[in-house]
Amino acid sequence: MYVTSLSLSNYRNYQSLTLDLCQGTNIFYGNNGQGKTNILEALFLCAIGKSFRYAKSGDLVLNGADRFKVSVEITEDITEQIDISYTRKEEKIIRVNGLCLRKLGHLMGNLMAVIFSPEDLQLVNEGPAVRRRMMDIAISQIKASHYFNLTQYNKTLSQKNALLRNCGLKGKKTALDMLDVYNEQLADSGAKIIARRMQFIQLLSQFAKEKHKEIASNEDLEIFYQTDAIPEGFSSENVADIKEAFYQILCQKKEKEIDRMQSIVGIHRDDMDLKLNGSDLKRFGSQGQKRTAVLSMKLAELGILEKSTGRKPILLLDDVFSELDGLRQESLLKSIANFQTFITCTEVSELPNELLKNARCFFVNSGSVVL
Repeated sequence: MYVTSLSLSNYRNYQSLTLDLCQGTNIFYGNNGQGKTNILEALFLCAIGKSFRYAKSGDLVLNGADRFKVSVEITEDITEQIDISYTRKEEKIIRVNGLCLRKLGHLMGNLMAVIFSPEDLQLVNEGPAVRRRMMDIAISQIKASHYFNLTQYNKTLSQKNALLRNCGLKGKKTALDMLDVYNEQLADSGAKIIARRMQFIQLLSQFAKEKHKEIASNEDLEIFYQTDAIPEGFSSENVADIKEAFYQILCQKKEKEIDRMQSIVGIHRDDMDLKLNGSDLKRFGSQGQKRTAVLSMKLAELGILEKSTGRKPILLLDDVFSELDGLRQESLLKSIANFQTFITCTEVSELPNELLKNARCFFVNSGSVVL
């Protein structure tokens, strides 16, 4: 799978842009603030339906305009087109081959993408939400049902939290009865999410460990799944077993949740535990070690998507080569050789010569792109 063309209309700082892209490496270079990352963001938008920069749809519209449109053409066995449009007065509209998708989850898997940027160091340094997002985006591209389970879980969680905030008005007995209903629904969708996350983290730990050994042979990277939704040491990956275990924990916490007026247990608190040579990476790892771990995780994500689907995702590298030393650059080059890759940088001279041999280079300046 690879992207053959990209078109933008009133997107970020691009009034109009159409690019023909090569199957190998596409490099976008120029000064900072000219719109290089916006191109990568548009490609990611067509894969996931959302920006990797946490931007709202309205933030993506060109100043002075009231709408944007992004289109990509992708080729595998057949050619497909993805169109995403948005107007300030209407919902986002997503079309695949002209057919309007009713739900965002139906977009997942049509175009798979992995993004790697300097901000991804947050995967180590920031809180659990960043790591959960990375997990869930990857899993949803493999199985769109994961996205729908997350949507259902979050909807139920929101309803449960509203009940907990207002349980004094309803009376404790009524609140307890209603909590049983919500907890049953949370256990049902949550068990499916847990099972997928457990499987993904097992693969991520395996693939990332191998990649990490290539870069730092004397270091051992391990990744563990952390959740308070099932008992510690629980090992079954059977969804029915997970559901029962999760439901029992939810039932045990009902009184405490009513007292605190909020949900205190569930998959919305899940995390990844990153260990380097047995020690907590966030607390004890150097900047170089953290950077190597994140690179290993991103390359692992790339491999997992291909292994799980039999299709190659595209790779988006936003100004990362300047952050990597020679050994890390070499490892990255080795791993991306057979993937369509999109790279941003300020100077082409920053990049390894090997990367430039069969690359197509685009100069970006103030919302215009020149080949």
